Amino acid sequence: MFNSSPIDSWEGAGVIYSFAGSGITDFWFWIAVICCIVPLYFALRTENHHENQHKFRSDDSDSTHGVER
Repeated sequence: MFNSSPIDSWEGAGVIYSFAGSGITDFWFWIAVICCIVPLYFALRTENHHENQHKFRSDDSDSTHGVER
């Protein structure tokens, strides 16, 4: 079962590279980079927004921490 390949030797074997020499690999690389950076940007923006909402103000009591009810 494991030795059932019709290939007897690797002589003459070649390699085929998909998209070799074209800009498509650069394109997909930058798409991947953008897909990693965009969520980080929105997470940071949201985190800063919520942190600003919950900052302690000197005229607020300790129990509310600046959150208006």
